[in-house]
Amino acid sequence: MKQSMRRMVQLIIKYLCHGISWGCTCFVLLCLCCHFIGADDILALIWNDFAKHAAGSILVGVACGSTAIVYQIDRLPFGAKVLIHFTVGMGVFYPVALSLNWIPYHPGNVLYSVLQFLVSCSIFAAIWFCFYLFNRSEAKKINNRLQELAQEQKNKSR
Repeated sequence: MKQSMRRMVQLIIKYLCHGISWGCTCFVLLCLCCHFIGADDILALIWNDFAKHAAGSILVGVACGSTAIVYQIDRLPFGAKVLIHFTVGMGVFYPVALSLNWIPYHPGNVLYSVLQFLVSCSIFAAIWFCFYLFNRSEAKKINNRLQELAQEQKNKSR
């Protein structure tokens, strides 16, 4: 029991750190892209409220990165894991994005707000799907290598 609790705490810290690093990395890459394409007006907005934007990026990174721990829970169906991860990620991203004007908000224009949300969800889903494909590919490579090692071990013991 104690060992499993310790492993869970280690996993939580690992996912938390991954989320923070992804949030910071995306924030820096966005700023670099703005710099290189000459979007100084966007950089000025970020710079004026740098701490808020950095904290927002970290918060979104933590929400998206740390909730990925649900994929370690074996008794949850895959669909439930995806739903939890997506709901928490978007549940944090969208309010943060609106409050920091990452997504422009037009009060009274409900259709525009719904379209913004759907586009945000689509981008989030596309990024999630890319990570899913990458991790699935890595898992296949690892499994193939484990099978090769098992076969080699089996051949050595003969």
